[in-house]
Amino acid sequence: MVQRKRPLTLPMSSFAPRCLSIDLEVGLRDGRIHRFAAVRGDQPDRSLRFRQGHLLAALEELEALAEGASFLLGHNLIAFDLPHLAAAKPDLRLLQLPVVDTLWLNPLAFPRNPYHHLVKHYQDGQLQRGRLNDPLLDAQLTLEVFRNQQTALAEASPNRVLAWHWLTTVHSRKSGLDRFFMALRHKARPSDGEALAAIRQQLAGHVCATQLGEVVADTAGQGWALAYALAWLSVAGGNSVMPPWVRHQFPQAGMLIRRLRDTACADPACQWCGERHDARKELARWFGFPEFRPEPADDAGQPLQQSIVEAAMRGEHVLGILPTGTGKSLCYQIPALSRFDKTGALTVVISPLVALMADQVAGLEARNIRSCAALNGLLSMPERADVLDRLRLGDIGILIVSPEQLRNRTLRKVLAQREIGAWVLDEAHCLSKWGQDFRPDYRYVGRFIREKAGNQAIPPVLCLTATAKPAVMVDILDHFRDKLGIELRCFNGGANRANLDFCVVPTSPAEKFSHIHQILEADLPPELPGGAIVYCATRHQTEEVSRFLRQKGWAVDHFHARLPPETKKGTQKAFIEGDLRVIVATNAFGMGIDKPDVRLVIHADIPGSLENYLQEAGRAGRDRQSARCVLLYTVEDVERQFGMSARSRLSRKEIQAILHSLRNLDRKKRRGGGKEGDLIATAGEILAEDEDGAFERDSATDDTRVRTAVSWLEEAELLTREENRVQVFPSSLRVASLDEARKKIEKRVIAPEYRKGLLAIVGALIGAPVDEGISTDELMLVSGLSPEKVRAAFYDLEALGLASNDTALTAYLHVGVERSSKKRFAQAAALESALIGLLREQHPDLGRGESSILHLRHANQHLKDAGHADALPERLRQLLSSLAADGRDEEGGQGSLKLRRVDVESLGIELQREWSAVEATARRRRAAAGCLLDHLLGCLPAGTRGNDQLAETTLGKLLAALEADLLLKTERTITPKLLDRALLWLHEQEIICLNKGLAVFRPAMTIRLEPDWKRKFMPGDFAPLRLHYDEQVVQIHVMAEYVQRGLKAMAEALHLTMDYFNLQRDEFMRRWLPDRDKELTRQTTPQSWHDIVEVLNNRRQREIVADERESTTVLVLAGPGSGKTRVLVHRIAYLIRVRRENPHGILALAYNRHAAVQIRQRLGELIGDDARGVAVLTLHALAMRLVGASLATQSGGGANGDRFKEIIEQAVRLLKGQDLPPEEADLQRERLLAGFRWILVDEYQDIAPEQYELISALAGRTRPDEDGRINLFAVGDDDQNIYAFNGASVAFIRRFEADYAARPSFLTDNYRSTAHIIEAANRLIAPAANRMKQAHPIHIDAARKGQATGGEWAGLDPVGQGRVQILPAGDNDRTQALAVITEFERMANLAPAWDWARCAIIARNWRSLDPLRSYCELRGIPVQQADEDSSDFWSLRETQAMVGWLRTRDSALIDVPTIRQWLAMQPAEPPAAHWWSYLREAVAEYALDVGNVELPLDHFLDWLAEWGREARRRQTGLLLLTAHRAKGHEFDHVAVLDGDWLRSGANEDADATRRLYYVAMTRARKTLALARFARGQAWLDALAGGPADSSSESSSASSSHSPAFLRRLAAPLPAPPPELARRHRRLGWRQIDLDFAARHPPGHAIHRALAALAVGSRIALRQTSAGAWRLCDAQGVDIGALSQHFEPETDMQCIEARVAAIHVRRPRDVAEAYKSRINAQCESWEMVVPELVYAPGS
Repeated sequence: MVQRKRPLTLPMSSFAPRCLSIDLEVGLRDGRIHRFAAVRGDQPDRSLRFRQGHLLAALEELEALAEGASFLLGHNLIAFDLPHLAAAKPDLRLLQLPVVDTLWLNPLAFPRNPYHHLVKHYQDGQLQRGRLNDPLLDAQLTLEVFRNQQTALAEASPNRVLAWHWLTTVHSRKSGLDRFFMALRHKARPSDGEALAAIRQQLAGHVCATQLGEVVADTAGQGWALAYALAWLSVAGGNSVMPPWVRHQFPQAGMLIRRLRDTACADPACQWCGERHDARKELARWFGFPEFRPEPADDAGQPLQQSIVEAAMRGEHVLGILPTGTGKSLCYQIPALSRFDKTGALTVVISPLVALMADQVAGLEARNIRSCAALNGLLSMPERADVLDRLRLGDIGILIVSPEQLRNRTLRKVLAQREIGAWVLDEAHCLSKWGQDFRPDYRYVGRFIREKAGNQAIPPVLCLTATAKPAVMVDILDHFRDKLGIELRCFNGGANRANLDFCVVPTSPAEKFSHIHQILEADLPPELPGGAIVYCATRHQTEEVSRFLRQKGWAVDHFHARLPPETKKGTQKAFIEGDLRVIVATNAFGMGIDKPDVRLVIHADIPGSLENYLQEAGRAGRDRQSARCVLLYTVEDVERQFGMSARSRLSRKEIQAILHSLRNLDRKKRRGGGKEGDLIATAGEILAEDEDGAFERDSATDDTRVRTAVSWLEEAELLTREENRVQVFPSSLRVASLDEARKKIEKRVIAPEYRKGLLAIVGALIGAPVDEGISTDELMLVSGLSPEKVRAAFYDLEALGLASNDTALTAYLHVGVERSSKKRFAQAAALESALIGLLREQHPDLGRGESSILHLRHANQHLKDAGHADALPERLRQLLSSLAADGRDEEGGQGSLKLRRVDVESLGIELQREWSAVEATARRRRAAAGCLLDHLLGCLPAGTRGNDQLAETTLGKLLAALEADLLLKTERTITPKLLDRALLWLHEQEIICLNKGLAVFRPAMTIRLEPDWKRKFMPGDFAPLRLHYDEQVVQIHVMAEYVQRGLKAMAEALHLTMDYFNLQRDEFMRRWLPDRDKELTRQTTPQSWHDIVEVLNNRRQREIVADERESTTVLVLAGPGSGKTRVLVHRIAYLIRVRRENPHGILALAYNRHAAVQIRQRLGELIGDDARGVAVLTLHALAMRLVGASLATQSGGGANGDRFKEIIEQAVRLLKGQDLPPEEADLQRERLLAGFRWILVDEYQDIAPEQYELISALAGRTRPDEDGRINLFAVGDDDQNIYAFNGASVAFIRRFEADYAARPSFLTDNYRSTAHIIEAANRLIAPAANRMKQAHPIHIDAARKGQATGGEWAGLDPVGQGRVQILPAGDNDRTQALAVITEFERMANLAPAWDWARCAIIARNWRSLDPLRSYCELRGIPVQQADEDSSDFWSLRETQAMVGWLRTRDSALIDVPTIRQWLAMQPAEPPAAHWWSYLREAVAEYALDVGNVELPLDHFLDWLAEWGREARRRQTGLLLLTAHRAKGHEFDHVAVLDGDWLRSGANEDADATRRLYYVAMTRARKTLALARFARGQAWLDALAGGPADSSSESSSASSSHSPAFLRRLAAPLPAPPPELARRHRRLGWRQIDLDFAARHPPGHAIHRALAALAVGSRIALRQTSAGAWRLCDAQGVDIGALSQHFEPETDMQCIEARVAAIHVRRPRDVAEAYKSRINAQCESWEMVVPELVYAPGS
């Protein structure tokens, strides 16, 4: 540097240049001069201002003002003002004057940060005015800037000023600058020799000597570019930035700097290059290390770290692969810091995780390197604003961002102002479809790099990863070759870490937590410094493990993505600084964390890939000291990984559905009058347009998956996406300057920080371009305010008179239609008010911070009963979500309620303010919403009618509408927050649909669709994603193989790992997983595949279960005993475990609750907890869920057939969307179905018409679009249709094929019965008409074909030999009882292990079973009769006692152990325990259905009410039952009684009773006896070759028609004992006076007498008069009466009466006509159901 001899100074006090300072205002759109002004520098009082009028005349005045001026002055005069003046009047004489442009001079005068305060140096170089655009003010400011420039240049180095004088005038001496510099230097323009010497002197020692020589040789061609390069180089290393406009207008300037300082020469004598291009010296300069890490090394033995750094510093494109913990970050930090110091260029680092960003910044700051910053979601607005400001000003040399941030317009705007020196992609495997963490946003990075580079060369690209197998490396290289046309040089350091000790430890779910604690104790003793990381697969588990370890005394905390930003920051900091010894984390924490002394990493769950495992395990031992990595293993963890991997996936159909939804939204926008252009939508609104439900819903991942789908649509070039923004224009200002704004604000009492923010907003608006405005995102940055506070600031600016809130808002409304916005508002408001009232009524004592459970269906039924016919559980959920948002904002304020999901039908509700405040807040919000709705309706043109009518307004006008409401005004509650909540509530309740302006309230996306709407998301577009998903499956299998090898020998597992990262994929597979190609495509373990598919020995069963078709409707026609329920269960298991369908998307429909429990039980045994999400319901339970009906709230707790029919019909109407417009009908259907994609129906043959309609509506049978249909899998057997009397019709299963275009599959292998029983059943059913299995007879399964056709009884019974016996039964029910029991006793004597509880006698009617019961009791045979009618189970004394106990408990939750504990205290011995045993059975089945989890009480009560409709007890003896009750059962030994089989009932076709008899026969497993009266039975006679003829038969003779039958000879029967003539008659309710006890007051003796009775108590029946009968107890007290419908048995007398059941009744159970008869004081009473025993006699 040459020392300054004499500063060049000008007498600034007399600053009066003879110039004309000019400024124009030109319209961007029309290119015309709208305003201009000029002022004389030497005569400041002479000025000209043109605002409007005749432009040419004004320009003549301008010409006159210029007379006598020596030069023209202006800011951006050369590029902007002069061309416009010449265009307006080419002959202006002033255009010939010399020119000085202060814009061009400014970087020379003020190259250092901070720059000139009046010039936006780091943006476009324009002036900062402090007031609205005023050309005269700008002309005056230009003079001030010019004066300051003269002062600064006078103080600059004389040699530098000399060089600038020469360089800026090398091409033109007439620019005005020659005269300017001559006046400044008091010298003429320097000679070439002087100038070159000055340039050399300025640059010597600061640049490459070789490059300097070459540049100086061509200085004449550099001019302004070299002048600007000299200016920047004068402050190089001082965090200053070359103005963007200079780089754009003079690109050579930046190139010169790079050439001089960042391009190494080959001259060893060059001091600069020897010092600044030596990687080791740069390592020492920045980090103080003398050498790079020796391992890993390249082929030449040089540290690979050093090789990568050297290549990056040379500007090569590099792919670097280094194991975790080997200094990967240093590979980009050294080149980035060196480049920033040498050229001021910015290095942008793309990183996927926030934790990595924070760690990198903190690490550099610890070394006093402050030129690195990160932009992520953890930053507050002031922090974000600070980073962007530092970035603009040149303070930052390394910027770390996530790929998603590159879409942010503000960041992109700032990046445009900086020169990008290099791009770094950390965790570069995220680019590859073969990688474990493929991210579509990473693929966007290449496009952004290309757009940013424009026509320039691509800056160096450095890709870094710790885990890249060969396929990933190839994919990364190909990506950059294809997208950017660049070749990356690969440096591969492998994945080996010698200091880590790996091991695999087997565990179990029950022991896992204890094992973690034990390993920590062993490997992290108190005296050992350092910490440990425990990785878990789920957020929930991190919290559980953390809690467990805290209880064990560890300093521990959990870390996952859902924690608040501040919590995450604090936890991360505490762990790195050592305050926490252990961190329990999901993998979001692990990647990139640089805590050097992590001594132990425990994986509590198996990771999804070896890549992830090494990434996470690699957090250990980063200080190069030894560390342990322990992987805990259970088989369940592998299945969980398959499930978690599948849940995050998207199908091509789903991505296409998102495209379809976006096009729907765009179509709506245009139809409503919106313009073509950007579409603004949230993920929720996009999903709402998915009319067909093609996109699988999962509330936890919906938002992420929708955004991922949009990214893939962008990758396919079907759309482009940006971050959303709302523009605000300067025209909204009501003040002309910042000073004016400041004066107005100072008159009010406002917090200093907020005042500063308000002024910043005003200042930003003043400086914003008139036509472009400024985004709210930018306003947040300049003001440091949050989105919520910026919105509030606009309301405050309006109130202060500083601005009008012109933020535009548009919304779609429904006007003049059936479901108008007005009507919707009225319904929603009324329903919300009633809902709050119900909540207060049910939980009156709930205090703030306390919680309770709301069963949505139960609440919905209450509201319906209260007259809200439109109530639906989903609507209640919407309203509750809105209540939860009341009072909550982006600042984290609490809502009125806090909600949590308990189960599919229940919500946990925590009260966060008092009930009165909740109600008042909601009422105010509804009042405001009504006011806003009226305003929006008023914005529509008169006479508007129709759906989706677009209303336009502004937020300012909406606020004015609220202020015009006197009631709201008097309450003084009108705030921006109230406006926001009211608008959003209208939107959430679908009263309006916010369009433009929604982004003010929601994090919406801005999307622009490609105009070609015919294009779809094609298989080719999906191919990379499909490949990635397939590879994820393989990665999990590889990880499982690693574990298996590690359990045997860890060295072998580590060998596998090395090969995985080094061998080509095919070679690796051949070596480690040979001949397992098919297995590797399955998303489940080999064991699970075996249990679900291979265990099915029947080929047809396997084909049905493993059907791989994407969309399919299947009818399985399954004969009795063919394993149809097993196939249905295995199909569900296959969908979940192999297809990885979401369990919540599967609905299994069973005929009754018992069948549902059986399905649930089998499914649980097969796939464990994976089955939890499957909905296994009866059709009635499903219908109740759909319509929001509850049995627990109904009178009596039960529902008759008519009520159920009504509920089903209502569900069908809802699903079909009757009376709704098509779009709303689709939306309602989608919400009701709640994401169901598969419906599996058991016993399809037994559905009734209304059930048929329900299944049809569920499956979408009549929908024209195939995508709107749901996969239907129906199992049934037309031969077993037996419920025609209940409305079931065999016609429905027979037309399934026509209904759903499905070809039936047949299951005809019988696994239940012997070959003889099967043949007998086939022969019995064969004559039935129109059978679907006519050509597919049932046969014994293949495994038993070689066994005796009579089964084991072929050898045990010398008489029957396992054949179907036709048993002579005498001529009446009593002789039949003798014959059948005698046969059973004969067989019992043949079998030592005979069990009466495995035997059954089946009859056509109950009456035929009476003699059997009597005879069994007489013979001491344990006997049990299935109850004829259990429909009144709910009102039983025992049931009501339990319900009463449940309702009086403190908790609204209940679990199975608690109920069992209470039931254990109830009677256990018969007969009093009769109904208690039913309740115990019910609870046992409930446990199978739900496990031991706590669920809402109403859930259990509804379940119990439905179960009670067909209550069953466990069989404990010989079971007597009718054929209808036998359905679904099977028994070892069955006898079918004769009598009434040929009599058809109502609604039954001719073959109905044949099918019923067939069902009875097919219940038998081992033996079957068919009783036959002597008078003959046509079916049996046909089976056995005609009527019996005792003279031609022998006891051993079998039918000539079939060896399966044995017709037994009619043996003499003893005379039936008189007891067999008895009739056991349990009276039905119609025969009982139900409310007899209610006619007496509560203290009456009858109530005491009833209370003393129990089931089995002896009572008496007495006749009081003709037709009048009373029941009395042993003391003769009347306890009941029989009704007029009771008729005693003819010619018989009642010899015994006992209590069969006691029911509880209440006034609500009594029909209105009879209420006058009951005592007003009676709140409840009991009613006895007697069982009467009649014997012959008078």
